[in-house]
Amino acid sequence: MTREEINPLKCRIRFKTLNSAQVPLKNHSMLRGAIYNIIHQIDPVFAYAINKSTVVRPWSFSLLNFHNKVQKTEKQGFYSIEKGFKGFFTLKTIDSRIVNFLKEYIARGLVLHVGQLKIQLQDVDIEQGNFNNIPENIDTMTIRLETPTFFYNNKTKKQEKLSSEILLNYQCEKFKQLGIINMEPEQLYPYLWILEEYTREQLGYLTSKIDKTKSIAFRGIVGNITFKIYGSSFERSLIWKLLYLSEFTGIGTRTSSGFGHNTLVSVKKRELYKKANEQEEILL
Repeated sequence: MTREEINPLKCRIRFKTLNSAQVPLKNHSMLRGAIYNIIHQIDPVFAYAINKSTVVRPWSFSLLNFHNKVQKTEKQGFYSIEKGFKGFFTLKTIDSRIVNFLKEYIARGLVLHVGQLKIQLQDVDIEQGNFNNIPENIDTMTIRLETPTFFYNNKTKKQEKLSSEILLNYQCEKFKQLGIINMEPEQLYPYLWILEEYTREQLGYLTSKIDKTKSIAFRGIVGNITFKIYGSSFERSLIWKLLYLSEFTGIGTRTSSGFGHNTLVSVKKRELYKKANEQEEILL
């Protein structure tokens, strides 16, 4: 995929449940498997190719959200879902074929299995993004992490602490793999700093590769991280593109399990000034 083929699309998919079941709602790999199943039922060749690919996954997705109140069960990470519950999940992608698969899946009335839960996809709202629509006065950006996220270094086999440098490492690697630009992250280190961080730890779950009936718990962070962006218009616009693309491909390099689903929020300069003045008045 090249820069010309990047087509950012946000899909809000509404559904209703067809049965009652106990489901681990925060199990990332379970929903990933369900999404692969959607693609496989429409185009098994494409599903196989994307599953075996070692490059950037062309999507990022939220977990299931319900309009009805769901109850926790005695089993850790599991929730009790009733028949007839309605909800939605969000899938963001840079590959329009995935959106077409969703539409066809809904048109056929196929039933999606998420663990023991059967859900009927009802419709999808699609919002067109724009990779080149760079906002004016890019001074700050907030990333809202919406699924538990951690940063794991495959070379050192260790979890890394969040920093602007770590974030740039992941995003620059994706840019290289997608053929957009070949830039070393060190070139951008001086231009991005964490300004404020309002995050908390949250449990997420993965299905065990050995025993598919068991889940492995992990701790990730969710919440808001606000960055200060420096440099010329070139550096600032490039960093904006790096962060913007993370909405549609996940905050990490390969986020096939759903880690790092996020939303990018532009913070206007005057809003920061207003906040700074308010804090100054409190101090006075």
